[in-house]
Amino acid sequence: MNEPLNYSDIAYNEIILYLETKWDRRLSNHERHVLIEGYRYGRMVEAENEIKILFAE
Repeated sequence: MNEPLNYSDIAYNEIILYLETKWDRRLSNHERHVLIEGYRYGRMVEAENEIKILFAE
């Protein structure tokens, strides 16, 4: 898997709401974009690791 997958807006909204609540402010468009890209990348790495575990000998 070389390219992160796109997820539903619900998945992105959950992490955006989490940070906006934690920081007690609304995120800028740039912060939202960086957060979404980081989320997609993290999920890709996590999926790749799970695949490695499943097919480990």
